[in-house]
Amino acid sequence: MRRSTTIPKSMRRIAWIVAVLVVLTFVGTGWFWLVEEWSLLDALFMTVITLSTVGYDTVRPLTPRSQIFVIVYMVCGLGVFLFAVVQLGEMMVRAELRTWLRRHGMNSTLKSVKDHFIVCGFGRMGRTICRHLCDRRLPFVVIDQNEEALLECEQQGWLCVRDDATNDRTLMDAGVQRARGLAVVLDSDADNLYVVLSARLIAADLQIIARATDENSAHKMERAGASRVVSLIANGATTMAQLLINPQVEDFFEIVSGTGTTLDLAEIRVRSNSPCANRLLSETDFRSRGVIIVAIRRPDGEVLLPPSSSATIRPNDVLIALGKVAAISELLLYECEEVPT
Repeated sequence: MRRSTTIPKSMRRIAWIVAVLVVLTFVGTGWFWLVEEWSLLDALFMTVITLSTVGYDTVRPLTPRSQIFVIVYMVCGLGVFLFAVVQLGEMMVRAELRTWLRRHGMNSTLKSVKDHFIVCGFGRMGRTICRHLCDRRLPFVVIDQNEEALLECEQQGWLCVRDDATNDRTLMDAGVQRARGLAVVLDSDADNLYVVLSARLIAADLQIIARATDENSAHKMERAGASRVVSLIANGATTMAQLLINPQVEDFFEIVSGTGTTLDLAEIRVRSNSPCANRLLSETDFRSRGVIIVAIRRPDGEVLLPPSSSATIRPNDVLIALGKVAAISELLLYECEEVPT
């Protein structure tokens, strides 16, 4: 796909201001250098003090023709120069003001956000997670220290905290006590382990998904309190083995997890006041909504796979649901409460 080459209006304005200042400087410097035969440094110095009206004496005595040039140059050029400088200063002030207002509004929103997800780390994996959550219109907060990375978050309108995720105060600023889930995808396994431990001490019931590069680190994160740990090497190898044995499975993975797909797979925790609680699976309207319940996980760890039509859906059960994106979104909104996968 060809990227757009449209230059933002602010950049065009800055380029115009810089071009005006450069042209004015070249005109004055060229006159004193070529006509008066001054040195290039003297010509440039005379041009700058003339445009800026700092009040220094002339570098050298001016000839009548140069006096006339300076008069015309100041009358015509001074106004243009001051206008360009004022425009540049105004743009800088407006940019700072917009940044301050945006961050002030973001801080106010962070204090009130709840039932959201927190993504610690905005690298390649963190970006993918954020896009996935954004596509499903789920609220989330990003934590990272990289200024350039978080600029992308602000441009997208995503909530973010610019600080160290291993700091307890940073997690609390992101609303970890009110969050639905935490994804820890920092570059270092040591940092991920520390964040998992800190988050678990703050929020005992929080769903924490962490990334690990090896099995040893994954085991430590599980002991530190991670609900689930994604080991890149182990999971990647398992997926490759499955695809080698069953090549057509890849099509299903793409349908469910790909961007812009029509199907979605979700875990749904049944609330005590949910319309589907304490009812037989056959008595629910999941199928008429376009949703298939492929498994039921009981609070004691028992898994019904596949569940029979006579299975009773109980409060705190977790339903594994497959269906169209719109149907899953409607189900999450009106029936149950989604938990992170």
